[in-house]
Amino acid sequence: MREHWQFFKEQDRSFGVFYPLHYVVAAFDTPERAEEVRTIFVDSGFDDGDVASATGSFVTQKLESMDGATWIERFKIGFASFLGTELGYIDDDHKLAQRGAGFLFIYTPDDASIAKAEHLLVRAHPICARRYDHAGIRRLIYPAQAAL
Repeated sequence: MREHWQFFKEQDRSFGVFYPLHYVVAAFDTPERAEEVRTIFVDSGFDDGDVASATGSFVTQKLESMDGATWIERFKIGFASFLGTELGYIDDDHKLAQRGAGFLFIYTPDDASIAKAEHLLVRAHPICARRYDHAGIRRLIYPAQAAL
């Protein structure tokens, strides 16, 4: 069942699909590693309320779930599917969650926080990382599709 996580400061859906505006989402091998990296972000100056870790099952079964969508939301989801990108990332997240991945969410509302997050992520070696913005989803760190 889809759920709104109070952690998100802004919208977390667009066209009925999970879309945490102004957040970086990064995947790590385990939830424990995601939590370790969350601590690194806080120790590096990010506000504790701007960084959170989550298990793969929480992300896929609660946040990204489309269960319980109204017919209007299902129409929007179908439109988003036609456009492409968001649902492909959700599919990737499901694959990672099945392998036991953990996820890190970082609120990055401005260029300075984006740059700082990218710098820290490069050093943390996530499986993948992307940022949600008004203009679309930007890949920060992403392997070839075959690697997921």
